[in-house]
Amino acid sequence: VILPYLQRARLESIRHFVGIKVDRQLITALVERWRKETHCFNFREGECTSTLKDVAILTHLPIDGKAVCVSDHPPEDRDGMTGWQYFIHSVLGVNVPTKGSVDATDRLPPLRKGQVSITWLTKYFRDHHDPEKDGVPLTEESPELEKEIYARVYLIGMIGGVFFSKKSSNLISCGWLRILLGSWDVMGELSWASACLANIYHHLCNASLKAVREVGGAMFIVQFWDWEHLSWIAPLQCPDMNWGPDHPLRLEAYGCR
Repeated sequence: VILPYLQRARLESIRHFVGIKVDRQLITALVERWRKETHCFNFREGECTSTLKDVAILTHLPIDGKAVCVSDHPPEDRDGMTGWQYFIHSVLGVNVPTKGSVDATDRLPPLRKGQVSITWLTKYFRDHHDPEKDGVPLTEESPELEKEIYARVYLIGMIGGVFFSKKSSNLISCGWLRILLGSWDVMGELSWASACLANIYHHLCNASLKAVREVGGAMFIVQFWDWEHLSWIAPLQCPDMNWGPDHPLRLEAYGCR
């Protein structure tokens, strides 16, 4: 239902990377070998690192295009709402509370300090389309506006909670909303792969500091990269899995394997 919108943003491949389990021990071992001065992993055999080509092949995120620039400067307050409240309401049609309501995850308001709760936002629209909660299911016959709104919420969840996640994976900076709630064609002109790689470098550099105990970012991409280059620690593929020309994912992101 939402695939045409993801294709306009050149982000259709992200739908394959939901719910991936990250090997925390593997990531910890890699962080301990990360050198922020060179952006490389320092192994016994020498230095190596994940490149833009690696990210593009593993995820199928687009390389070419304009830089992804995020601005956290809030819009002006309007109609009794904060700037971000009004901006979200004008596009998604939902009033995200800044007080008087709590997030089911951390018992804090869904919109606070320039960040919005991904958990609250996705749950709101999931319930909105859940027949068991008197919602209207999203189908091919649904109005275009409903499908477009759901596609935007899906992108917020995937960009904020998976590809550009923070340590909590629950909050997304409202600055991202200027992009994800904006023009689909503008989204399709951005170099998502380079932004994702820069974000990975940023989080690896932060995690390599002694006082830091957690790491954010798309660590599943680092895990895929490690499995490809250090094949002796990679999980075995199912022997019955045939990645021949007839496999439905053959032309999708290499990381789907």
